[in-house]
Amino acid sequence: MIIQVLIDNTPSDYLMLKPEHGLSFYIETEGNRIRCDMGASGMFLDNAKQMSIDLSCTDWAFVSHGHADHTGGLLEYLNTFENSDVYLSNKVFDAKYFSSRRGLKRDISTQALINQTFQNRLRFVCESIWITPFIAAVYTDIHDYSQPYGNRFLTKVVGHEETLDDFSHELSLAIQTPKGLVIVSSCSHGGAVNIMKSCCRFTGADTVYAFIGGLHLVESESMAQEVQALSEELLNNYPAVQIYTGHCTCDAAKEALKEKGLNIHFFRTGERIALPG
Repeated sequence: MIIQVLIDNTPSDYLMLKPEHGLSFYIETEGNRIRCDMGASGMFLDNAKQMSIDLSCTDWAFVSHGHADHTGGLLEYLNTFENSDVYLSNKVFDAKYFSSRRGLKRDISTQALINQTFQNRLRFVCESIWITPFIAAVYTDIHDYSQPYGNRFLTKVVGHEETLDDFSHELSLAIQTPKGLVIVSSCSHGGAVNIMKSCCRFTGADTVYAFIGGLHLVESESMAQEVQALSEELLNNYPAVQIYTGHCTCDAAKEALKEKGLNIHFFRTGERIALPG
């Protein structure tokens, strides 16, 4: 399995590749070529060309949740590639989403025009499902472990009512391999261990080989305690898991995570992650 990072917050050493605050993956498994998230703009398309990745060969696409740093390039993707269906939560267009971090309230919703224009290509996921015999889209339905501090700055508006975002629009990919599950969880708003447990319960797997995506560890006064709690949960439940993180995992959290005895790796724009299976 190969996972290539088309765009991430962190720049590549290869100057032709452009970073942005967003995330986009291209995933190749045996028999499947998957687009996972489309960054904050169409810039991931330019990076794919520079990386010699032909996105026209994608079998299907997947959107992890309804925030614009993951769906900002979705309209351009759909306009550019006419034959690729997109799997996403049925709740993505049910609300407007906002971020108030750093004191500035911003609309981070997915463009409603997409829902109006491409209904025939959007495959709405109402509950955890198998997309292929070995790849599942999974909702987080276990909430026994910690969730990111940064969630408290994220809200949703349904009608005229604004509430904290409950991330019921967040999905993860769970890919079965001979070594265990490979889970792709772009932002992990539901909490990494909650997501792993939910993916294991739905798929029937008892091992998580790799967990790939952001951990949503943002800069805050409680960041050290948050890293400590997450590290303890991971070591107690999945001590052997290989973690590949970037995007919404801040630099201070990355430095702290290095000291916790985890099998942790940090990706950036242009990264190529090769996994068995």
